[in-house]
Amino acid sequence: MYVHYDFSHSSDTESYLAMSTGNYNVNSVHRYRFILPLVAKTVALPLQAVYTKLWPHRAESLWPLQLAYFIINSLITAFYGWIVYRLLRLYSTQLTAIVVGLVVVLTSRWVAYIAGLPLTDSLYLVAIASLLYSIKAENKTLFILTVLLGGLMKESFLLFAPLILFAGPHKWYIRATLIVLSVMILFGEHQLIDSLIPIENTSGVQHESLVDVFVRHVHKTTVTLGELASVRGLGEIFTVLGIFTFILLYGSLNKDCRASWKSSVEKYYWIFFGCIIIHALISGDAARMFYFGSALYGVLAVLVTEQVLLKMNFNK
Repeated sequence: MYVHYDFSHSSDTESYLAMSTGNYNVNSVHRYRFILPLVAKTVALPLQAVYTKLWPHRAESLWPLQLAYFIINSLITAFYGWIVYRLLRLYSTQLTAIVVGLVVVLTSRWVAYIAGLPLTDSLYLVAIASLLYSIKAENKTLFILTVLLGGLMKESFLLFAPLILFAGPHKWYIRATLIVLSVMILFGEHQLIDSLIPIENTSGVQHESLVDVFVRHVHKTTVTLGELASVRGLGEIFTVLGIFTFILLYGSLNKDCRASWKSSVEKYYWIFFGCIIIHALISGDAARMFYFGSALYGVLAVLVTEQVLLKMNFNK
């Protein structure tokens, strides 16, 4: 993925690479996600010195920057795996089941995509997993930090507002206040970047507000529904978990597994999955959006594996 990816296939990667070189005249959807591009630029500086010695023909290209993104995103994705592991431990004490759940989450095609390319999705995965973990563990500090800063990882974090309002370790009015503050922080960050780095009139890039971007994405819903209903669309959904999709299919058809899901998985996950569906419908890349729900899929896989292990032990 890191070596052979054709960047002409992804405007996202082109935008973030450009931002790391100081060019913020990119798509309005991308230009406000400054954290990873800034960190990648910093990491790429010493890497470029190494490239000058080892691969002088590549030193002046984007290769040092791409390697910086690869290193950063691999580490952040691994950190996401650690948070998911902590979450899965809250649902099971069976190490084998937890390992299966982690394998389900971390062997997806989209993990290689997110870790290997100049994207910012790795940070968004951490924000989502931190939100779920803070709710389940009733970690008030982590919950506050995640809700306030989650929108800086990706603006679509605001789509989790119904989940935040319904679930969490604080009173409902505190959660509502946190949502309002999160929106204010996000809009404030947009205004700050626009004032510091205005879009050049000669760049050909059309400036869009956060509301404009949301409305434009909502218009994609009917198109996305049509694509998902096709054979190719169903195949794309299968890429979210690959062969491990059959674990969840087995669980949905098995009475004991369904009972375990019903008794162990909190009702707020219905809201969470609804938010993931909205992510998919308003995006042009539905399968990747469905992967943002992978922490939930890991929990379900853990509970299915537990039931299988219990059955095996019983038969012995």
